[in-house]
Amino acid sequence: MKFSLRWLQQIVDLNSIAFSTLVEKLTISGFEIENIAYHSSANDTLFDLTTTANRQDVLSVVGLAREISCLFNRPLSYKFYNDSITPHIDCLKLSDYNTSLLDLSLVQMNYLYNNSSPLWLKYYLSNYGIESSNLLIDISEYIYLKWGQSIQIFDKNKIETLPLNYSLFRLQKINSNLIGSQNIKLEVLKYDNLILSTIGFYTNPNFQCDILTSSIIILGQVCNKKYIKRMQKQLNFSTDLSKKCLKSGSRSDFLNAFYEAVQLVRSFGFAILGKFYGYNKPYDIPRTIILEKSSIHNILGSVRVGSYVYLTVKEIIDLLESLNFVVIYDGLKNIFKIRVPINRKNDVKRPIDIIEEIGRVYGFNKFVSKLPDISNRRIFNYNLLIDKICQVRDLLRCLGLSEVQNYSLYYNTVPDNKTEVTIFNPLIQDQSCLRSSLIGQLVINQQHNLRQGNKNVEIFEIGKVFKLNSSSMKLNTICSSYECLFLSGLITNSTFLRQSWSDKPRSLSWFHAKGLIEEFLDKLEVIVIWKSVNNVDESSLFVNVIKLLRINRIAIIYNMSDQEIGIFGQLRNCYGDFTYIFEFDFMKLVASAKAYNHINSIIYPYSSYPSVTRDISLTLKNSSSIRSIQQQIYSFNNSLIESVEVFNHYRNNYSNFYNVGLRVIYRAYNRTLNYDDINRIDKEIESLLNKYKSC
Repeated sequence: MKFSLRWLQQIVDLNSIAFSTLVEKLTISGFEIENIAYHSSANDTLFDLTTTANRQDVLSVVGLAREISCLFNRPLSYKFYNDSITPHIDCLKLSDYNTSLLDLSLVQMNYLYNNSSPLWLKYYLSNYGIESSNLLIDISEYIYLKWGQSIQIFDKNKIETLPLNYSLFRLQKINSNLIGSQNIKLEVLKYDNLILSTIGFYTNPNFQCDILTSSIIILGQVCNKKYIKRMQKQLNFSTDLSKKCLKSGSRSDFLNAFYEAVQLVRSFGFAILGKFYGYNKPYDIPRTIILEKSSIHNILGSVRVGSYVYLTVKEIIDLLESLNFVVIYDGLKNIFKIRVPINRKNDVKRPIDIIEEIGRVYGFNKFVSKLPDISNRRIFNYNLLIDKICQVRDLLRCLGLSEVQNYSLYYNTVPDNKTEVTIFNPLIQDQSCLRSSLIGQLVINQQHNLRQGNKNVEIFEIGKVFKLNSSSMKLNTICSSYECLFLSGLITNSTFLRQSWSDKPRSLSWFHAKGLIEEFLDKLEVIVIWKSVNNVDESSLFVNVIKLLRINRIAIIYNMSDQEIGIFGQLRNCYGDFTYIFEFDFMKLVASAKAYNHINSIIYPYSSYPSVTRDISLTLKNSSSIRSIQQQIYSFNNSLIESVEVFNHYRNNYSNFYNVGLRVIYRAYNRTLNYDDINRIDKEIESLLNKYKSC
């Protein structure tokens, strides 16, 4: 859309604002400015502006002026013509099933002189590449450019020579005669049996005004854009009028645009104004959006360099009110209740849209675009424990296990358990103890799955357990407890593997389950020792768990410091066949992890230039080392030698010599090697190798 800076200045005050500043501000706000041209004869600047599909309200002079007014906090100065006309509008009853029109206004004007347009109007249209026709057509074009509203002017005498009967205006659905679309019904505006226009697509050319027109009907309408889009899709067809309707300005500007058209015809055509008639659908209920103050601060950040202070509540309210939003701030909840104006309902729908408007009007370039500096007193301590928990979760999930979470309170199912922390006054019996192990509740999870028909259960849990101190168990007067973090899991799978496709699936065996735990520990880089258990007293850490396991299917897991960190075993048959559990003291498990550091990586820059390869065959004495030759070649300190590798090695046990093949690669990182470079390196290597040649 092309705009004239001169005409914008008549609507919004742009004094003391440089054009470059205006372009920069509009660009930051999401608009694109192109094809800037200065006309010295008219002292005017023309430019093209494009925007996104949801901001079509800006593609008119008034719409852009309103946007500039918000961005620069400058008042608008355009005239509200309904204040000078003050019409009384009689209601038109068009149709009970209207889906195409939101607003319609019409008025008859008589004794008109349809002469040529004034010079200012001709110049205005010429800026947009529109050639002046006559006063009425030029006014219709001018209103669309300025307001983005479609105004149609009909010759009244071509419609009806007698006085108009306004009750004969109506909307009617008829079969389309466009490009053979006979089954599609379009809504048309009719006077009696005459079709004045196909809503949003065509106006009847038989009723157009000409130079002899003396009595007119000015008709303005706001079409339902959803209706236009739907009809275009069904017809696979669009017209200039339908495109204009889809790009029309705000519905709230319609009456101002219509009244200005009437005022211009009355002023320059010397016409006598008749009675106003209109139709309008009720406006939608304005949308209200709830926005948290913290969301604005978190997304936009600070606006004060160095001090990191956010926008104040007053600044936020002022910015939104400049955009005609109605704002109420709740200080107790720290939220804004924002009512969206009618003209912005199509593009402001979410809290993030409000935040974007705040940043756009305030200026995105004014917000601090870097993270705050971290002083010594504000260094964030990285939580290694959380990192390890996430790592363990990822490893177990990769092995096919699902994570579960259970309550810390449960009912003690292990008999004669003296290490259990009991609740003095439990609310219910099922929550009478604090768990000393995670296994008990994992068994309950498994039993629940079995009742539901799910025989394959592979689960794990990371959670806290609670135990009595050993001293508390000996002293009856003192009862203290402690808590620690455990990792536990339960695995049972009746269809784990089969030896061939024809065999039936077999259950998970003890060795397969142990292999999964070994794979987990290997990926966690924990080196452990597995020890079998002969009686229940061999474990000091998992004594309660051992009572649930088969005594000949238990292994205690120790780290390299001979410290007990975990247990693995098979549950007794009463808890299910081929069900295996594992449990670790999480903190001891993490402390036992040692990085292997077995890879020494060297990073070299990559060269985009070609290499030169030299293959050298040597016969060396058994006392000579090929490694020493490689090191001496590297010691030349020649940056053109990329690598020296042994690609062949042959040794005869009955000889005092052996044969070696060396591959030397030359390459430069900034140029292609020439003959002098290669020849110089070859001579250096040759002089070295001559020392090792056999006699």
